[in-house]
Amino acid sequence: MLNKNQEELQKIIDYKFNDLKILNVALTHKSYVIEAEERDYNGRVEFLGDSILSAIVAENLYLKYPHGSEGKLSQLKAQVVSASNLSDWAREINLGNYVLLGKNEDTKKTRTKDSLLCDVFEAVIGAIYLDGGFENAKKFVLKFLDNQKEIVITDYKSRLQEAAQSVYKELPRYVIIKEVGPDHNKKFKVVVYVKDSLLGEGIGNSKKEAHQSAAKQAMRDFNHYIGKNISGA
Repeated sequence: MLNKNQEELQKIIDYKFNDLKILNVALTHKSYVIEAEERDYNGRVEFLGDSILSAIVAENLYLKYPHGSEGKLSQLKAQVVSASNLSDWAREINLGNYVLLGKNEDTKKTRTKDSLLCDVFEAVIGAIYLDGGFENAKKFVLKFLDNQKEIVITDYKSRLQEAAQSVYKELPRYVIIKEVGPDHNKKFKVVVYVKDSLLGEGIGNSKKEAHQSAAKQAMRDFNHYIGKNISGA
């Protein structure tokens, strides 16, 4: 049965679902399932949407930058599919308003968190793909991608990788040292090493976010460590 929220969201995303159950699952957060004793939440469809999004963005960048190197295209792609960028896209359509949350999680702060918005955005992509195929999912994503005038690279993880390989011929190593909170609202603490030296640490609502936070700190202090804190360079 079509509810008002589903009808409203379908108009906003300009896609009409044949099977509304798929959309409903995409909008269902794990906290809602735990409290309502339901079975399905958006974890699996988010996983699918992440892969579909990656393919759409990769194709778009490949065609848009015919002379772009593999490294450059990878950096651009990482920025487009970052939690920060996807959450901004989700905010453009007020996607957080349509998420089904458990009572204990249903706050304005939760509905505006980057990690939640990013996950639900990917889940909607996966849902459109399941219901209407790749071309419809692509049409949805390209509305946002085509409106993005400039891609500013803030992918600190890729930048740190390039710097570490250039200077030390080694890749950074990320280690999760702490996880706190329930499964549906975890926080991760990550540290990053190059050789045996600790270059940065970060906290995030996902492993990706924590990695970026740690890499950002490492890049900020990278020059300070050159020739000082890393032996054998």
